[in-house]
Amino acid sequence: MKIFFRGLLRWIDRLRRIVVNGLFLLVIMVFVAVMLTAHPKVPDQAALVLDPHGQIVEELELPSPLTMSLTGAAPMGQTRLHDLTAAIRDAAGDKRIRLMVLKLDDMSRSSLPVLQELRRAIEAFRATGKMVIAEGPNYTQSQYYLAAAANTVFLHPMGYVAIEGFSIYRNYIRDALDKLHITAEVFRAGKYKSAIEPLLRNDMSDADREANGALLKTLWGSYLKDIARMRNLRPQRLQQVLDTPSRYLNDYHGNLAELAKGEGLVDELADQGTIDDYIAGAMDIEQGEYPAIAFRDYLHAAVSEKEHKHAGRVGIIVASGMILDGEQPPGSIGSDTMVEMLQQAREDNAIKAVVLRIDSPGGSAQASEEIRTAIMRLQKAGKPVVVSMGGVAASGGYWMAAPANEIWASPTTITGSIGAFGVMLNLQQGLEQLGIHSDGLGTTTIAGGMRPDRAMPPELSRVMQLTISDVYQHFLSVVASGRKMDKSRVAAIAEGRVWSGLDAQRLGLVDHLGGFDDAIKAAARLAALGDDYGRSWIRAPEGLGEMLLSRIVGETDALFPGVWQGMNRLLMAGSTPALSPAILRQYAGWLGLPLHQSGALALSNLRVE
Repeated sequence: MKIFFRGLLRWIDRLRRIVVNGLFLLVIMVFVAVMLTAHPKVPDQAALVLDPHGQIVEELELPSPLTMSLTGAAPMGQTRLHDLTAAIRDAAGDKRIRLMVLKLDDMSRSSLPVLQELRRAIEAFRATGKMVIAEGPNYTQSQYYLAAAANTVFLHPMGYVAIEGFSIYRNYIRDALDKLHITAEVFRAGKYKSAIEPLLRNDMSDADREANGALLKTLWGSYLKDIARMRNLRPQRLQQVLDTPSRYLNDYHGNLAELAKGEGLVDELADQGTIDDYIAGAMDIEQGEYPAIAFRDYLHAAVSEKEHKHAGRVGIIVASGMILDGEQPPGSIGSDTMVEMLQQAREDNAIKAVVLRIDSPGGSAQASEEIRTAIMRLQKAGKPVVVSMGGVAASGGYWMAAPANEIWASPTTITGSIGAFGVMLNLQQGLEQLGIHSDGLGTTTIAGGMRPDRAMPPELSRVMQLTISDVYQHFLSVVASGRKMDKSRVAAIAEGRVWSGLDAQRLGLVDHLGGFDDAIKAAARLAALGDDYGRSWIRAPEGLGEMLLSRIVGETDALFPGVWQGMNRLLMAGSTPALSPAILRQYAGWLGLPLHQSGALALSNLRVE
């Protein structure tokens, strides 16, 4: 009897695994099939709805599937900047699109250069004579910047516009490290290289305060100037309202919405029904629901309708995230991944020039150097390279940019940070306070010197500092060579200091101030393409898992809101099989998706426009 029940339980467990795994795979297959077969149709005389979810980014940052299964959390929504601008650009010339509606309440904070790129696209849409309407229950500082570009800005009668300004605050932990008996072994070259200051100080250094003050002045000045121009306001008045909000709010009896309208930040206070009626009226249709299409659906439809007849094309490569060695997923910059994409651009005869869009705070110096040499190989092949800087192109991000034929940046881009540093925490004293001691022996004076439970040997400390100094000198040479500047001149503006794009142009670190489209035009000019050219987005090949994650991260709040939660519960059940290349090929065969032997989708990684 015992043997019978043991066998029955094993059979039930096996059946449970089959059912759970089958459901999981069914969800994946349905998700992929819908994503790849859906071809939305653009309604006639419709409104384009721009409703970005999460942060607007240069490239989607894909979380680790292991991390997601362990935390049980769905990936954060993100929206590609260039998907938004592409949809707006296409809609501007599409007779089926009557106007655009900005629904920004699901958008989170985004960098000012990214917002300025999007604002320029919205203004170009308006320049065609089409109306733009912004609506929202409230507006954060980032949301309001885009809303201000509209013809009419609506706000809920109980809403608010939350503009607070820019700031830089950090937690400094020197005292905490001292109390824990932890010593920070720091090596750096450049007095402004402030990333490690929180380990060494309890407050901001004068050098860091100087650099940050100049940066904040440029960012805030640009924000105020743009808002004032778009809303026909006086910057001085807006500054006064934000410096003493209670004084002005008192005049409106504490009503934040009335304050926003009275100060000209919004045009009308209205509920959703009233706003819908207004939009319907602007489209010359009866009050109520109006024909609309979300920008994601419009982008899919517009891409499927395009014909690509351009013989000459500008290749576009996005370098977004930390710079790391080897192959890395989207959202990080892997040296091998970037070199492969640059090689694709070099070998593609249709691509005559390349725009490298950089949004990176830096990372590995070695990886940055490998990417830089790949860029120079591309240039030697006769293809000019233009760098377009996003929100940040600093440290290793600038290292990559240095050899470009031209560098374009937004006035509010954070760039420079030409310096180097290394840090290691020494826990020996803290562990000894707990009664944990380290002892042993090695065959050289530096053997075991990188262990965090013992002090770094003096000889190894000297080696580390010499190495950091050598990297810094090499960095200076890279910039001097790429920018055709004397090395002493580079050294004077380096020292690890960050600069705004505005200051970087004045100092010769940047050639021109302008947006992404300006960089595209510059690349076409350098390649002598004239006005008849196309664009090719070069992306690294994606496996099935990465493709699914891209869809989930990029559209998690817009499409199939319950899919991720269901998939995640199945993952947490602990019985999901490993998706090996062989299994992926089998499932892909059911879906009609061609796969390489490695399991990577055999789809083109060129997106053309």
